[in-house]
Formats: sequence, C-alpha cells, structure tokens
Amino acid sequence: MSSPKYTAPAAACAAEILLALAKAPEPLSMSALAKMTGRTKSLVFRVIRELEVADCVRESEDGRYWLGISALELGGAYISQSDYTSTARNVLQELSHETGETVSLATLRGSDVLYLEKWEGVYSVVTISHVGRRLPASCTALGKALLASLNDDEVSELHEDPLPTLTLHSIASVEELLTDLAATRERGYAIEVNEALVGRACVATSLQATPAHPDADPNAAVSISMALHRYESDAQPLVDQLLRARNQLNENWKTRRLFQPR
Repeated sequence: MSSPKYTAPAAACAAEILLALAKAPEPLSMSALAKMTGRTKSLVFRVIRELEVADCVRESEDGRYWLGISALELGGAYISQSDYTSTARNVLQELSHETGETVSLATLRGSDVLYLEKWEGVYSVVTISHVGRRLPASCTALGKALLASLNDDEVSELHEDPLPTLTLHSIASVEELLTDLAATRERGYAIEVNEALVGRACVATSLQATPAHPDADPNAAVSISMALHRYESDAQPLVDQLLRARNQLNENWKTRRLFQPR
C-alpha cells in the first residue's frame, strides 16, 4: 500500500488516542498513550489538551485519561447514520422478542469481534458484551462465525499461541481454533459454550454470500446468547430461528462489505 500524499501527524495521533482509549479496560496515562501510539510525549500532550477542550477525552483524578462525553455522541451518530441500522434493527429486535434471549450483531476487527448492536430479551440475565466492546474472536460464537469466513492461512495470520482466554473453557491454541472453525463451516453456524462466560452459551452465523443472496456481507454476524440450561434443552429451535434471521438480513442487505475488516 502506498503512503498517503499528505500527512497530518496531529490528526493521526488524535485518532490513535481515541481508539486506544476505546479499547482500554481502564484509564491510560499519557506515557502509556505515547508508547501505544508510537508518538512523542510532546505531541500526545498537545493532542490530549485539544481533545479535552472538545470533551472527547477527560482526565481522571489520578491523572490518567478516559474517553469524554463527546465520544458518546460520535458513537451514537455512527449507529444512527450507518447503512446497516435501518435494515438490521427490526430483524434483531424481532429475533430477541421471539426467543426472549440476547441477540447481537458484530463485525471482525483484526483478531477481535466488535459488537455493533445488541437486544436483550425477557430471559436475559447476565452478559459481558455491550455495543462498542471488543472481545477475542476465538472466545465467542460471533467471532468464530466470522473467522470461519476466512481460510486457515488467514486465520493463522491473525492469531498466535497462546490465544487470549476469558474462561478455563476458552480455546487456547490456534490448532484448536482451526479445528473448531472447520466444524463451524460444516455445521453452518458457530457454537460457544462456557467460553466467554461460564453458565452461558451462544450460537452465531455470519452473513454468507449464496446464489440466492450474492451480496451478503461476510464480515457481519448475528448471534443468540442464552443460559446454558436453555441451550441444552432448546438449541435446535433457537438455531432455526437464528438462520431464518440471517436469511432476512441477507435479503435486506444489498451492499457487500459494509464493515471492512482491520
């Protein structure tokens, strides 16, 4: 890829800082942000001050930094303006209402899955995901459904041993992940049991292009998450509902690659 003709280091630094804070589970120091972005401390200092003025960043009591309230406005604007929202929201809401369970839409960002939409049903009790959160793709049904759209070489390029884990049941090696993805491709949907959260199970499928739906976006996936006992007793009916919802999304989405992987 060729380098851009024009560069704006401060603008690039601002974007890198916002993304770093969005991914971080806790506030970050200025030194940590300089290390993560590869920028000088002086540039990071100046950019943070400008971001603070715009309320995109706020300083915590211990001198570290969180995202500011303007970041919420940006995220909300993205959700309301995105092409997928008008076509996906009704399908997801209806699926959650029919099943009573948590329904999510996600895309792949590197080796992580990024949650884009989420609806909670009457049976929803506990979950670790929320809109805008990233989780290791190998630990989630959504992530495995999306990774199954790639070939084994592409998956291996995104991961290295040991894989990040969320529970003792999470997949911990690339070899184990590739075996799971092979089963996912053959089955047509991904399964996660106790891998992201003990006591929870999830089924997910990506929007695969087919002769009937050639424009389906393979970098988007939908899931149903439920209590483990519900999965053990009602898995197949829930899977059938999930696949019907996927077909509705395939039918409605006419633009390939709404979400470019990074």
